[in-house]
Amino acid sequence: MRTRWSLALLALVTLSAVPAAAQMLEMPGGKWWKRPAIVEGLKLSAEQQERLDDVFLKNRRAFVDLKADVDRRTIDLEDLMEARDLDSRKVAAASEALEQARGRLGKARTMMVVEMRGILTEAQWKQISDRRDQWRAEREGETRKRFAKQRGAPRPGGARPGDAPAAGAAPATPEIP
Repeated sequence: MRTRWSLALLALVTLSAVPAAAQMLEMPGGKWWKRPAIVEGLKLSAEQQERLDDVFLKNRRAFVDLKADVDRRTIDLEDLMEARDLDSRKVAAASEALEQARGRLGKARTMMVVEMRGILTEAQWKQISDRRDQWRAEREGETRKRFAKQRGAPRPGGARPGDAPAAGAAPATPEIP
């Protein structure tokens, strides 16, 4: 029973983060301003790269602290959900504290992107905006790979329970002549 509650909580926590992530402009992951292909594509100057690095370094420690706060509050909520005597007021307060911590982290990320945008030209920013769907798809693909790796070997053909069998695959139930 506790496992079900834990899984339900995990699903709720994960789904509640989706709207915030969907609103955020997707940026390439990591120190994108140092990747040769992006530097060349955006025609970033050495000065722009240095300024972008300064913005990142200035915010890096704050992100560590904000992420740690989200992690701690997630643990607090999980512990409350696993308690033998579930106290809905404590769960509600812990859930609110978690959402506020996520909000602070999201706002810090957004403000860093705003600061980075100020370093780029309008043409460079437009290129980033135009490629955001590609970067989002790449990031989602990486997330799916990590998730599949955590769960074990991927299913043949990427099939999931309830999916139609892959072409050429043996039917799940024998056909009746």
